[in-house]
Amino acid sequence: MGVKSDIRWLKETENRVNLFVLIAKQGPLRVRKLREFLGPDDWWPTKHHIKTLTERDLIEEVEEGYRITESGEKVFESLKTVYDIESV
Repeated sequence: MGVKSDIRWLKETENRVNLFVLIAKQGPLRVRKLREFLGPDDWWPTKHHIKTLTERDLIEEVEEGYRITESGEKVFESLKTVYDIESV
């Protein structure tokens, strides 16, 4: 998977790309904080997005929570050139 493919995949779901950007900007973050960002109603969407982002090797779990990986950093850098990340 390449950067362009990862960006297209992220953009397919607004919450997925927003969660990724949050982790990239503020990580590492724990699941509870990520769930609060998406809304406190249900754990399932948060867990699902974390799982898919991890499987795609864009984020990884560390002792402090979740942070972006080296490949995730490349995707984030490309996203910054395409979007106004500050508005996300």
